[in-house]
Amino acid sequence: MLNRKIANDTILYMVIPCYNEAKVLPTTSQMFLDELNLLVEKGLVSDKSRILFVDDGSKDATWDLISAYAGENEHYIGI
Repeated sequence: MLNRKIANDTILYMVIPCYNEAKVLPTTSQMFLDELNLLVEKGLVSDKSRILFVDDGSKDATWDLISAYAGENEHYIGI
């Protein structure tokens, strides 16, 4: 049986590389957030867990989207 205290202390970082993802990021960012919220809700990871989008020099609006998401939800971080 999983010990909830240990699970709640577990911080997960989902590291997502992004290169010209502006067309799909609105959909995939929400999918990652839904999964993270489910893990938090089940007590498997801490609410301090994050989704880290790494923009790899995109030439489209990828960074603008990442920045907007990070400003709206603490679970998103962009670098």
